[in-house]
Amino acid sequence: MKLNMAVVGLAHPFEVGFDEAETLLNQTADTLEKVGISCENVGVVMHDLDTVKKAVSVLKTKDVELLMICIGTWSEDHHLLDLLSYIDKPVILRAYPARETGSLCCAHQIGAVFRDIGKTYEFLYGEAESIECAKEAKKIAVAYALKTAMRHTRVGAIGGRVKGMTEIAYDEFAIKQKLGARVVNLDEKEMCSKVEAMTDSEAEKILEEKKDILAPCKVTATKEDMLESIKYYSALKALAEEYDLEALSVKCYTTYMGKVCLGYSLLAEEGIVGSCEGDVTNALTMKLLYELSGKPVNNTDLLYLDEKENSILFAHCGSSGFSIAEGDIELCPVRLAETGVCTRFLVKPGKVTAVNVCGHGDTFRLSAMVGDAIPCGMEFPGNPVKIQFKKSVFDINKEIMENGIGHHWMVAYGDYMEELKYFCKINSILMYEI
Repeated sequence: MKLNMAVVGLAHPFEVGFDEAETLLNQTADTLEKVGISCENVGVVMHDLDTVKKAVSVLKTKDVELLMICIGTWSEDHHLLDLLSYIDKPVILRAYPARETGSLCCAHQIGAVFRDIGKTYEFLYGEAESIECAKEAKKIAVAYALKTAMRHTRVGAIGGRVKGMTEIAYDEFAIKQKLGARVVNLDEKEMCSKVEAMTDSEAEKILEEKKDILAPCKVTATKEDMLESIKYYSALKALAEEYDLEALSVKCYTTYMGKVCLGYSLLAEEGIVGSCEGDVTNALTMKLLYELSGKPVNNTDLLYLDEKENSILFAHCGSSGFSIAEGDIELCPVRLAETGVCTRFLVKPGKVTAVNVCGHGDTFRLSAMVGDAIPCGMEFPGNPVKIQFKKSVFDINKEIMENGIGHHWMVAYGDYMEELKYFCKINSILMYEI
């Protein structure tokens, strides 16, 4: 995701520090660039209508997600209101430590005005060259960039959801309202017809094209199942291209169990996420985490608590991207059905964020927890990940049950708790930090 932010100054010519307001603006912009934000320095310190109009004219030529208002001194707040009447973007109010400038009290004044007019905002306080402030601004910028990315996302729901799993029934209105994404409902016949139309020789050709990623794998699945699975991969990819989809969810259990898993693993390396059992909401959760991490996301169930090492085992059948594997990869039949092709491997250790999204209407909720993926064996046949937490795993389990959080957890490498908090705040999503 590209993080685009514009910085604009605000100050009053009569106040102490006005002559330094432009320097503060420039220093702030330079510091934001250092942490990876693409910062558009408008180069204007607003203090009258002419300077407001000058800032507006510059901003109209820039493609930015949000504005940072660098408050050099106390200022008349209507200058900012005038700017927002032309450029209505999300705002970070940025105040600076100083005794005589009135920067901080001006931020408080503007905050009160924004509250009364219903304008949401973020607030940062610190020196212009503070890396910590810049890093916090980056987390905010990520949340807004994520909001834009999700607004442009289309998820393909193929065949609806698994019967008997009412928890994952998806609310298209809540998904659109809270996440911004659109659900594209597809009949499973669209997938199957593409599978049936492909010949074995065409499937062989695709297998050959994928030999770089598949050749190192140990194959215990039958040749027949390999060919069928690669046909499903081709069908899913074709549907993604046809409907401009970045996320997929197939009602796999039990009819297509094992048939789409290899396809999901291959597509994960191509930037298309896929969730199991027709859980559309968690396909979008995978998309959220893919945008944050830039890596394949592990689709799991929460399975087992280990009190001794304070860890939780998460796993599913085996459809995660190859690049998160630690060690050997086996292409094998799916558990229970003993058919199809799963991508079975142990995953890399490291800091991870596990997220569940479920609910409907006002109960639509995102739950997240951060821990460390630690080495484990093939304790569940699939892509098991054992996560060790600082909090008691029994307390975590209690919170999950008390808040009705659900059983599907999407696991991504990295700690994204703060970015998710901002994302939930700006999208009015109920969040549980576990």
